[in-house]
Amino acid sequence: MKLSDFKDEAALDLLADIIEPAAEIMADENIAEKFRAGNMTQAVVPILRDHKDAIKTILARLDGKDPATYHFNFFTVPMRLIELGNDPDLIDLFQSQGQTPDNPNSGSATGNTEGDGQ
Repeated sequence: MKLSDFKDEAALDLLADIIEPAAEIMADENIAEKFRAGNMTQAVVPILRDHKDAIKTILARLDGKDPATYHFNFFTVPMRLIELGNDPDLIDLFQSQGQTPDNPNSGSATGNTEGDGQ
């Protein structure tokens, strides 16, 4: 299943289960930069090499399995990663993290940075 296929309570349960492994991958600036640049294929290599446990946990949960007993093979991992990489919600998430060519701003403002007039 794609991330965007999970709705309501199932989406909350999925988020609770994968937030830590997903954050680990998303915090990797090398991967995030490749996603922002639209280089999905190039992002896969550091994901595979540097985030094996995170991948296993996410894929297991998406398939409704226990990561401790989850198994995959050479052919299923690329197909699943491509499916995840093409998920519109995931693409939007990575593109919203920082600058994009269409938006030169570094992100949304979180508060007023002007002085208080004193």
